[in-house]
Amino acid sequence: MADIKLVVMDGIWADWLGDYEAVSEQITAVAARKEDDLAREIVDADVVFGRLPKEPFLIARKLRWVQSIGVGFETMLYPEMIESEVTITNTAGAFDAAMAEHALALILNWTRGITPAERNRKDRIYTRQIPVSQIDGRRVCVLGLGTIGRNTAIRLHHLGMHVTAVDTQVTDPPEGVDDLVSPDQMHEALGSADFVVVALPLTDGTRGLVDSACFKSMPEHAYLVNIARGPIVNEGDLIEALRESTIAGAGLDVFDEEPLPADSPLWDMPNAVITPHIGGRSDEGYTNIRQIFCENLRRYTRNLPLLNVVDKQRGYVLQ
Repeated sequence: MADIKLVVMDGIWADWLGDYEAVSEQITAVAARKEDDLAREIVDADVVFGRLPKEPFLIARKLRWVQSIGVGFETMLYPEMIESEVTITNTAGAFDAAMAEHALALILNWTRGITPAERNRKDRIYTRQIPVSQIDGRRVCVLGLGTIGRNTAIRLHHLGMHVTAVDTQVTDPPEGVDDLVSPDQMHEALGSADFVVVALPLTDGTRGLVDSACFKSMPEHAYLVNIARGPIVNEGDLIEALRESTIAGAGLDVFDEEPLPADSPLWDMPNAVITPHIGGRSDEGYTNIRQIFCENLRRYTRNLPLLNVVDKQRGYVLQ
């Protein structure tokens, strides 16, 4: 294989150029920290590490592969990219532990009364009259069995929860999943769930999937947890469901618009817990990103199959 020019878009990953070049003498890595840098360097790039916008993509003459900096890649699925021969991969697996732990934290926040206790602390109210429960023996429905969904299911299962999962690709229940159902059985699965965890990719098929019909299918005591992408949940329907107590509450790490607008009703809803899209953040996760990309670089230089290849037509990584 000829020499390979790698362009790394702005971020902490642009500090790791030496690691990429150490994979093979064929690789020359260049950081593109500004738009002007990217416009200049993309022209003769073979590989890009980042979420490549449409405009620089259109002037790339040699591009063969784009490695997304995280799990998400939906912003790169513009028609020109989809129709091209360029391969997209992501770093599935890098954030699994952090994301699963974040889902668990949002669940435990409700069952262990953490938010009510914190609100009482601000008013110096010391009372044990806070509803608490355990998750052992409770039922959770996990929407999506990518690597994040699978790791979430495993952890919740080991804590004693009965895990039902909904997925389009997986046909046999993986570790941690007690019941596996297809999407046409989703509403039935929601009907018996104490918690619903959204771990789906954002595609045309999942946008707005979790809507008022889903909330009406869930028991009134059920909680929604979204660690995936905001637009998968119809935010207007969710706000109405929380306001009308159609469901008990929600733990949200992602939103339709980010940062969450100051005038969003979610800020003032007592049955909503909000975190600012930090579910996947950890030092370990960044280390995992670097290792996954370096492994893919090694594979690329040896003409071996890449990890985490995206089906651009369907909008998700093939299992």
